Amino acid sequence: MLPGRVLDLFARQYSLVGRHQLLDRCSAAERRRLVRHPDIDRAGPRVLRHRAGTVDLGQQLLLPVLDAGPGALLWGHAATHWWGFGRFRAFPVHVTRPRNGTRTPHVGIVHVTRHLDPALDATVHRGIPIVRPERLLLWLARADTERYGHDIGALRLERTLDHAWRERLVDGHRIHDLAARCSGKGNSGIVILRQLLESRPPDYRPTDSNLEKRWEEVVGTLARSFRRQVTLGDDAPIGRFDQVHVDRPLVVEIHSEKHHTMPSDVADDEDRADRLVDAGFAVVIYWEYDIWHDASTVRRTLGAILSRPHEALIHRPTRAPHLTLPVPGAPNDH
Repeated sequence: MLPGRVLDLFARQYSLVGRHQLLDRCSAAERRRLVRHPDIDRAGPRVLRHRAGTVDLGQQLLLPVLDAGPGALLWGHAATHWWGFGRFRAFPVHVTRPRNGTRTPHVGIVHVTRHLDPALDATVHRGIPIVRPERLLLWLARADTERYGHDIGALRLERTLDHAWRERLVDGHRIHDLAARCSGKGNSGIVILRQLLESRPPDYRPTDSNLEKRWEEVVGTLARSFRRQVTLGDDAPIGRFDQVHVDRPLVVEIHSEKHHTMPSDVADDEDRADRLVDAGFAVVIYWEYDIWHDASTVRRTLGAILSRPHEALIHRPTRAPHLTLPVPGAPNDH
């Protein structure tokens, strides 16, 4: 029978155990019996696998990490795939390890590095030792600019950074600390990363949709005076709203036809807007069509509203695009 402490390892590690992990858990005799056990086979030169396990993605990614020895971490595109960055392939599997690692051959592609701080740059995610997302973004900054050039590389990194931030994979304070820690050390991607972080402070919240991002592009510098996705209402929350001005009681809502044109949707939206007005807020309602196809009207009307003294009312600069459910009072204010 297998020792319980070894079975626990198999259970936690996708039915895999690195031989280096057995050194402080088993005697030499126990290790020899383990290798000959009928339920155990060799998954790699330095890794054992329990036959009861399933060969899934987690096992395929952990195998090269265990094979590379103590201190090894999942790295590169395989790591970004495991974190869920999107659009990255898991194979071939790249691993990074300290200099005092095992010799070749390896199951995966092994990189030796001296620049990763285990206390700051390493963690365990879904059972696999892995490099933290912040450090992977710095690596992507270099890899993408070397492959695609500065402009395209910067654009790709910006999209990946916002996706990771939106999915809460990135911690704002950690990535700012990383940028400060790695500046001036020959990291070719640090310049692009620091440029992107200039407009993304540690408490930055990325847009939750392309529609929000498009609105910010349309209104330009006016967007700096708004906070995204803010919940309003103290004892009885009115709801979470797309854009809320930081200095005055002004809310901007951007309605899509998909979610705001059915009778129940219209009634809910009217109730929310009325409650905001009762609470002293001015409400500006734009439609998705306006954001994409009538940018000049959006910029002009928002600028005009901000230039006037505050008045708690509902502004509808344009008419709702659906015809069967006209919104009362559109396109005029009321």
